[in-house]
Amino acid sequence: MTPPKVPEDMRFDVTVLGSSDAFCSEGHLHAAYLLETSRSTFLVDCGPTVLLAMKRQGIDTGRVDFVVISHLHGDHFGGLPFLLLEYMWERPRMRPLLVAGPPGTEEAVWSLFRALYRDIAPARLPFRLEFLELLPEQPVAVADVEILPVRVPHQAEEISLALCFAAAGKRVLYSGDSPWDDRFLDLARGVDLFLCECTFYEKQMGGHVDWRTLSAFVPQLACRRLVLIHLGREVRAHAGELGVECATEGMRIAV
Repeated sequence: MTPPKVPEDMRFDVTVLGSSDAFCSEGHLHAAYLLETSRSTFLVDCGPTVLLAMKRQGIDTGRVDFVVISHLHGDHFGGLPFLLLEYMWERPRMRPLLVAGPPGTEEAVWSLFRALYRDIAPARLPFRLEFLELLPEQPVAVADVEILPVRVPHQAEEISLALCFAAAGKRVLYSGDSPWDDRFLDLARGVDLFLCECTFYEKQMGGHVDWRTLSAFVPQLACRRLVLIHLGREVRAHAGELGVECATEGMRIAV
């Protein structure tokens, strides 16, 4: 039986571009997710392998309307200079590009761009690059997408964010990088998709979730669908026995 067609104005799709931790464990790519509604196409996090991921999957890089960054660790925003180069040379861009992220994002992006390509870093880009500062607990709207940033305890001094996205009557929660926080129980309640980081299986390392901790809370998560992301080598080795979906590149989720 053919599934019913979703009305175009209710569309909210997620494509996994990169599902790995910082080490590209087991050959998987850095954190990056493509979210698409009827009006917007945007990246959530933009790891260094983002162009590789998009081109492997045949995704036109020019379709990206804006980028949302959860925190300023290199495996989550380090692909932005390469995306800017793409728009300068390979896929010339004329329309503006918005980058939304925690405080310090604009300075970090330009500093990284100059560090990587000092000799060609332009005084001005051929397109307008705009930055939007995301502050914890202060919702913003970009195009047809409502974004609620929530601070998570991944970093002590810098701000790391979990991100709640609402569009087309659907909701997606993205944990970003974070150890388990009981607030995820409230944030995930009723959401259509929870993309939850699970970097380790049983060892605990500050700043990240391990499966032994997360598994105790899974039955309490009142979300419609749970997909584990930011997977390290150890947890991938156990993926088949977790009883929970694990992200991999190319996974497409119709929210």
